[in-house]
Amino acid sequence: MGRKRAVGRAVWDKEGKYKYIVHLLREIRRELNALRVTQRYMVRGLEHEFLFDQEYVEDVACTDEVDRAIIEELHHAGPYGTLPRDVASRLREYKLKPWNVTQRIRRMNKKLDRLIGQKAAEKVGKGWALTTFLREAWGSTREEAMTNVTQAT
Repeated sequence: MGRKRAVGRAVWDKEGKYKYIVHLLREIRRELNALRVTQRYMVRGLEHEFLFDQEYVEDVACTDEVDRAIIEELHHAGPYGTLPRDVASRLREYKLKPWNVTQRIRRMNKKLDRLIGQKAAEKVGKGWALTTFLREAWGSTREEAMTNVTQAT
């Protein structure tokens, strides 16, 4: 006759529920960051195959109508860009300061860089201008992008 095995305690009972949950969250966050890096490499490798149109860029980068208005102003400014104070003065209804314009552009850059490895705008002297990626995406719709791809092949 063998001895009975003692019933072991669960992991969360051994080290504490709070520590266990924190440990799990750290592991999940680490795996999520690894997946984001992998996704970014895949997007970089297949970038020529993807169609980035205005709707997609708006969904990814813009959080509200103010961001859309800022990108629209930069789009009208052309490749030479414009100063944040000029954008703020043209968008008086939103009561923006030049610093707010700059911070919103930086936030949009961060979002786009994290997801697809591109930037929305770049510094041109003291002002900001849309990148070529965003100028191409902002000027096209899904239908235009599809016709450009079919014409190229």
